[in-house]
Amino acid sequence: MREGFLDKNYKRVVTILGIVFLLVSIYIHTTGDYFWYRISRGIIIFFFLGLLLYFKSGKANRVLLIFLIFYGASSLFTIWYENVTCATWAMILNFVAYIILVVALISKVNFRKMNSLFIAVFAILIAVNGYLLYELVMMIKDLALSNLHYIFILLGAMCLAVVGFLSLLYNHKYSSKASLLFTFFVFSLVFGEVFRSIGYYDFAYGDISVYIARGLLIVALSMLLNHTISDKTKAEQLGIK
Repeated sequence: MREGFLDKNYKRVVTILGIVFLLVSIYIHTTGDYFWYRISRGIIIFFFLGLLLYFKSGKANRVLLIFLIFYGASSLFTIWYENVTCATWAMILNFVAYIILVVALISKVNFRKMNSLFIAVFAILIAVNGYLLYELVMMIKDLALSNLHYIFILLGAMCLAVVGFLSLLYNHKYSSKASLLFTFFVFSLVFGEVFRSIGYYDFAYGDISVYIARGLLIVALSMLLNHTISDKTKAEQLGIK
């Protein structure tokens, strides 16, 4: 890593920028300008993508770069989410982004080393997480813009549950700072998406759920950046066999 001001103080800089992003997002939302509020989500994702490229100087993990590109593109399509075509493409790109994480993680975990207690704990966690996502998807069912739109909402929710499960296995196998940061990233992402849906469809909590969703997105991206910067063994790096 270089030794410039940003490199030496990146945690402080990222924290300040995250707070600024959140406050600006809240302000835009309070003005009722949802067009720019949605654009700001994509801007935040691609900004963190730029930070990842900056810190890794050409050695960035391609899997995580591709994930952020698809995830950011999905956010840009949500600018016109009331249009059935754009909404469907947003969910398709979301699904592809999650699949990328599933493929990256599944090659890094070992199911054979799981004991009975470990399996039971994970089964409970995934069952609860899966049930919450299922209930959310069922609530959205009648609000989906088309059958294809709903199918990819469902597939995306299922993928998120799988990513959560695999991230826990990944952390269990390596038990490092980097693997723990990645697990925090995944669960911040999961709960961020849940609150995002609650906020958009106005199921509960009003604007508070919208702000929580945006805050969790920023936390998730910060955790992903920290995971990327953290030291890792070659075996631990996602996407490297």
